[in-house]
Amino acid sequence: MKISRACLVLLLTLGLAMMLPSRCLAHPRAAEELSSTSRRPIFEFHSGFWINLHHFLYEAAALQDNGPHPARHELIAADDSAVEATLTPEEQKTWNAAIAYYKANLICKDLLANDAMRDIKNQLEQAKDADALSRSPHMEPALISVLNRAAPIYRAHWWAQHDRANHAWMDSVSPLVAEHGRALTEDLSKAFGTPWPEQPLRVDVVAYANWAGAYTTLRPSRITVSSLDARNQQTAALEILFHEASHTLIENVGDTLIRDFAAHRKTAPRDLWHALLFFTAGYYVHQICPDYVPYADRNDLWQHGFSSQFEEVLVADWQPHLEGKVTLEAALARLAADFPEHGRS
Repeated sequence: MKISRACLVLLLTLGLAMMLPSRCLAHPRAAEELSSTSRRPIFEFHSGFWINLHHFLYEAAALQDNGPHPARHELIAADDSAVEATLTPEEQKTWNAAIAYYKANLICKDLLANDAMRDIKNQLEQAKDADALSRSPHMEPALISVLNRAAPIYRAHWWAQHDRANHAWMDSVSPLVAEHGRALTEDLSKAFGTPWPEQPLRVDVVAYANWAGAYTTLRPSRITVSSLDARNQQTAALEILFHEASHTLIENVGDTLIRDFAAHRKTAPRDLWHALLFFTAGYYVHQICPDYVPYADRNDLWQHGFSSQFEEVLVADWQPHLEGKVTLEAALARLAADFPEHGRS
């Protein structure tokens, strides 16, 4: 089903931000006096013109190419597709040329895994709402030219609606972060045995992110999240933010898993660390919002994204750690010992 952007923006702006916090419970530590450290913002939200244009063109090119993640094509808002019919012949020619460039040169590169795409993303995030892009060592001159030519068309026909949706999404999730964010940072830091980043994590909100609807790049740590993706709305927005932020905390746990599995002469399943992230963020958000169904359960990741083995072992060996019954080291050792020898790797 295609998402109507107009309906989504209307829903978010008609008071969703005020409705959602009441569905969640106050955390036991909510009444504690905040230290000077805890008063620092957790996230720094942005809705930038150039990064939104970049992702929109990437998504449009992937849609034409029918790439490796067909489900993402359902994320194209019906309103956005309809706008193309209103372009003048000259605008259509320029827009088609931009999509063709992305199709030929960029969609073969993953937005998350490719270093060049990460550099492009960071550069465009820094450009914010500049009138035009200037030369950069991190971007091909041809790409800069394509974006500069496409920019007036995007600004005239799509940007105002995308920016409005981005800000509506920020307005809806910000009260949840304000109410529950500090407790979640403490819980996640303790769970992964890694301090929360000292500086606010940059979050670039875009109409379209990647096939997953959100991703995080490191060094520097930055989150990109879609405001239109149906999977990222309401309380799920809180989980997806803290799931993505947890990517900055998982390195030591991932290394320990590899060592513990090796000690049992096993190979750690490739996606176990990521399943662990989903399980952990979902668990903690469910604790404060009892009616909330965690992302992995709601989107059937255990059966079609990971493996039912992942969930079974995480419930048995990792959840006791989240409940404070088992140390981090003991929980990881148990995961390695109990995971089936012929599990997915």
